[in-house]
Amino acid sequence: MFSVGPLGFAAPFALIALIALPLLWLLLRATPPAPRHVVFAPLRLLQRLAQTPQTPQSAPWWLILFRLMAATIIILALAQPVWRPADTRSIDAPLLLVVDNGWQSAASWPRTLVQARAYAQAAAADGRQAAILLTASAEPPEFTAASTIQSRLEAASPHGWVPDRAAARDALLAALESGAAPSRFETRWLGDGIAGEGDAAFARALSERGRLTLSLPGAQDEIVALVGVNAAADGFEAHLLRSGSGATRQIDVSAIGQDGQVIARAQARFDDAVSTASASARLPLDLRNRVRSVRLEGVSSAGAVHLLDDSWQRPRIALIEPEGGDNRQPLLSDLHYASQALAPHAELVRGPLEQVLEDEPSGLVMVDPARSEDPALAEFVEGGGVLIRFAGPRLAARSDDLLPVQLRAGGRLLGGALNWEEPQRIAPFADDSPFAGLSVSEDASVRSQVLAQPEADLDRRVWARLEDGTPLVTADRRGEGWIVLFHVTAGPDWSDLPLTGTFPAMLRRVIALAEGAGAGGAGSDGSWQIERALDGFGRLGAPTGQPRAIPASDFGATAPSPDTPPGIWQLGAANAALNATGPGTRLDPIARNLPGALYEIRDGLREQRLAGPLLAIALLMLLADIIIALAFAGRLPAIRASRTMAGLGVMLAVSLASPPALEAQDTQADTAEALDRALVVRFGYIRTGNAETDRISEAGLAALSSEVTRRSSIEPEAPRGIDPDEDELIFFPLIYWPVSADARPVSEAAAASINTYLRSGGMIIFDTRDGGAGTRGGAHPGLEQVMQGLEIPSLERAGEDHVLGRTFYLLRDLPGRMAGGDVWVESNPDGTARDGVSGIIIGSADWAGAWARGENGIPLRPVEGGERQREMAYRVGVNIAMYALTGNYKTDQVHVPAILERLGQGGRRSAPRPLEP
Repeated sequence: MFSVGPLGFAAPFALIALIALPLLWLLLRATPPAPRHVVFAPLRLLQRLAQTPQTPQSAPWWLILFRLMAATIIILALAQPVWRPADTRSIDAPLLLVVDNGWQSAASWPRTLVQARAYAQAAAADGRQAAILLTASAEPPEFTAASTIQSRLEAASPHGWVPDRAAARDALLAALESGAAPSRFETRWLGDGIAGEGDAAFARALSERGRLTLSLPGAQDEIVALVGVNAAADGFEAHLLRSGSGATRQIDVSAIGQDGQVIARAQARFDDAVSTASASARLPLDLRNRVRSVRLEGVSSAGAVHLLDDSWQRPRIALIEPEGGDNRQPLLSDLHYASQALAPHAELVRGPLEQVLEDEPSGLVMVDPARSEDPALAEFVEGGGVLIRFAGPRLAARSDDLLPVQLRAGGRLLGGALNWEEPQRIAPFADDSPFAGLSVSEDASVRSQVLAQPEADLDRRVWARLEDGTPLVTADRRGEGWIVLFHVTAGPDWSDLPLTGTFPAMLRRVIALAEGAGAGGAGSDGSWQIERALDGFGRLGAPTGQPRAIPASDFGATAPSPDTPPGIWQLGAANAALNATGPGTRLDPIARNLPGALYEIRDGLREQRLAGPLLAIALLMLLADIIIALAFAGRLPAIRASRTMAGLGVMLAVSLASPPALEAQDTQADTAEALDRALVVRFGYIRTGNAETDRISEAGLAALSSEVTRRSSIEPEAPRGIDPDEDELIFFPLIYWPVSADARPVSEAAAASINTYLRSGGMIIFDTRDGGAGTRGGAHPGLEQVMQGLEIPSLERAGEDHVLGRTFYLLRDLPGRMAGGDVWVESNPDGTARDGVSGIIIGSADWAGAWARGENGIPLRPVEGGERQREMAYRVGVNIAMYALTGNYKTDQVHVPAILERLGQGGRRSAPRPLEP
């Protein structure tokens, strides 16, 4: 490609035709030959008449110049000019595209791809080689023709871990050592703007090979992360972090269940110039245990998702009080030590067996004085419950059937510590034990215990042993449940185990059985295997690549990486979450003094092909030349040549004064804009002044317009925001109005405009977006404010037989993001000028929130009923659009059964009636 500054030519040889312009000038200036004189006999009588001298004329100079300009523009268009912004101009060297593709890049990924394509296309036009180096999945770059790297760019996507620029540097050096990369190249680094380890060394390695330009995301691509979710006694608390410290911003935090349903929602607020925020929500224990993930609404990245695992579960555990109560002092009571160890990890209830079973606990804790003969205990375990038992003198004297092993009478209990030279210590937990990975306290020693009777399969039921090999904790299944026996007391009478930190850690592993987690822990191989992985956009799916297993002892210290991606990991039946972010996550901006780096802000600039606009200008000039020629020939008698030229000159000056813009400009005149609005179908939404609400309204109507185009013959254009005080409403057949509780009354001018719009046949959808909560016990306060001054007719609930439920789809109700709320319509629209169509629809289902999708097609808001309800919400939107655009013709369908019955085509045929005289 031949370039002159930012202007290049893909077919520069066409410019040779410019040499012919002087010859064309001479041809246009040439005087035509003089007319030949032929003697015509009948005209000889006229020879004596005075003759008017006639001189052949050539075209005026300004017309010749005009035609030369048209020819020049055509030649330039044939040379295929390309306007390339300054940041895409290159040097004569291979191009290395370095792209940060960690989860921090998800927010700016669309603009990153646009600019990466521009760089690749510029290199391809120059005939240069190019290569791509992805920092989150670093592989040695392979330089090839720039035109061949487009497919790899399209296949790239953000990963769920942070970039490893040190590994990227090593991959680059490996390519240089092997000769796969040239010694000199130009580098375009499309960074995520976040500092990481090895930034300076990586930048130095790049700048030493040629020019390095670091492109950073703009302020619109602010990164927001969910760095922690803490369980509370009455709900949860979420902690947020953002890059930089911009303006005030509010973000909704949603707790999502297994089926994708939103269980709870809280709102976090970033104050001005503050980078941290928090949000909390109150939840009953039963609902909190159903939460599987916490997400930031409207933020698509792995850092905006916090997956929850078995540690999040807080089961209800019951402590069985012995008959007559526990009369011992607290520090001597076995129940005291059990409750203190379990309290941080479970909701505890305490009382007699009959009383605590009414609370439907997941597990029972029974100390030695409690009786075990009650049949309700066996039913509880066989039904799936967990029974945790502690030994004592009574159990040693008399065992029962609710034990995982048979006990041996006597044994160490009878002699106590006097039978040993010293108390026994606990042996390290085996790899196949549910306690694997726990450290054994050196202070944990056992003085007395009940002994298990040796059996052939005893080893299978042993979870912990003493150093001499005798069982300390045994467990076995009973029906659908578990029985777990500690062969010592729950208090310090027989051992020091209850006084150490090992005791609550062991009980925490045991109560995980109460929710079905860890059921296979005893038979696992001690390594976590990935089940589902989290990608860079925060979507949970099947893992890619070959993730390695993580030893149980190392899982807590494992960071997300290509070998250990974030997601849900399994160990037997136990689940553990590895999240992309954590309390130690930092979003510090990258340094602005990296060695040899030039900096720019990424704005998605692309090169512009100018051949089309130039040919359009040339066509206009040729049309103007035809008009000028007709004017000179006298074919336009009512128009003088001077006026023609003046008008054409103005038209040409306007067209030339607005050269082909690099980006589309919306600068149409008011008349053209009105014409555009009148000739197209376009939905509108009321601008509320709340940026997030307006964003959801626009995205929702845009998605609805797309669905209406896909499912019907109506093709709406992109929606527009409306200000009733300034904009003309009549151009919009349907207007969506999100109403908040703090809405204010409209002005008199706006009320007059809205009333005129409604009288003229328009339709407004008022959506309170609260699922009907704001109208319980009275009208919605914001809706009352908005409707002051509006001519609102009498309303009624839209029943199942209303035409809204059958204009396109047959629907029984009209759900949005929420379901179950009433929808109100005009009670008697037949007497209006709207062809029986209600001009008012009032609901609370948050339809726009259900419709809204982002640029990548991912829904922006969760829906209570999952994707099935979202599809029904789209059908509601299509029905409303058809109702607004086609009138009430569908109401006739209501009477079809009766009409068919009268015609004899229904379920039974009537006898023909005789003709009346």
